[in-house]
Amino acid sequence: MTEDKYARKCKNWLLSFRDWTMPRSEAKETFIFWTGLFTLASAVRRKVYIPKTVLGSWEVAPYIYVFFVAPAGTARKTTTLSYVDDLLLDEMGIKKASEAMTQQALMKRIADSPDASISICIGEFGTFFNPSKDVMIDFLTALFDGRKKHDSDTLSRGIEYAERPCVNLLAATTPKWIAENLSESAIGGGFASRVIFIFEETVRRRKLLYHIGPDKVDFVKLEKIYKDLFTDLLHISQNLEGEFTMTKEAEIFINDWYHKSADNPTVPDPRLIGYHERKPAYVFKLAMLCHIAYSDELLINKGDFDQAISILSQVEGKMLQTFQAIGKNPHTLDIDSIRDFVEAQEKGIKPNVLRKHFQYVATPRMLEELITFLIVTGDIYEDNINGVITLKAKRR
Repeated sequence: MTEDKYARKCKNWLLSFRDWTMPRSEAKETFIFWTGLFTLASAVRRKVYIPKTVLGSWEVAPYIYVFFVAPAGTARKTTTLSYVDDLLLDEMGIKKASEAMTQQALMKRIADSPDASISICIGEFGTFFNPSKDVMIDFLTALFDGRKKHDSDTLSRGIEYAERPCVNLLAATTPKWIAENLSESAIGGGFASRVIFIFEETVRRRKLLYHIGPDKVDFVKLEKIYKDLFTDLLHISQNLEGEFTMTKEAEIFINDWYHKSADNPTVPDPRLIGYHERKPAYVFKLAMLCHIAYSDELLINKGDFDQAISILSQVEGKMLQTFQAIGKNPHTLDIDSIRDFVEAQEKGIKPNVLRKHFQYVATPRMLEELITFLIVTGDIYEDNINGVITLKAKRR
């Protein structure tokens, strides 16, 4: 007697995740969608993969490193991360990292995991980074590459994992933190080139009370969606395993895409060279995740690749804004803050009021130079009405 095939509760897990979260959130859809991708990746771990017999010298599994980047207190990045905890419950059997831990503690936590996997969801990456700093960054880089053996100065001998480690990382941070803690060389290669940076400056909408109004939330409906999401995710985490293959159409498509795009970066900037070189791996990762969102069959089709490439294209345009303060001009963030502040003043602002507001940003001389720079570039301008000068911003 054959076992009945499992019938998914959700037609597409990622779309159901969107339907469960967006009605009760202010966050941009990019943050919400990538939170869903991370949750799915954490559940499936390294159990599914595209093997070396397809890719030659490397294999790829659908684990991901993702950073939500936004100015402090905006975009609801940490609030969005809370959806992960609602779904990755103990029944999943998924090891999870603490908000703050040393590199040695993380090393041991992974070793204690039966399949050397762990899910790291951090509301503020700086908190996770601080105990070990660059040692943690180097360790996370090595983990992404699947190295089994790791040494530690604090252990009498290193650790060699029984399986290739599988780490899923989702963290929130600010452009300021990145500028102060990651060097320009670290952005182009190393750790940062293994991370997908999702940058947003604002929320999608403003809503405080969700139980009233024409768009009030049906929480009974959301609870039903949640139960379906959890049931399917548990099934995926416990039953999906093995090698992915591709349809012939998908093979032809992705091979052509690679040859056309390999030497033609979407964003030709030195800071994204490392990302561009690893983009094919992320296309495979996302294609696998997009596929298991709706099917147990480990067969990638052209539509999965189309969706994966589209998902990356939607965030590539803003990636450079993550690194806006990294480079030769240490005042980039201050310049942006002054411009944004002036832009927020609908009737303009008097120069002396602006100087007083930003008096702690720089020395008086440097502050004057920053304001002058914005006037010269045309980002702000002087408006003289009856001898009263106000500064106004050019609307973007």
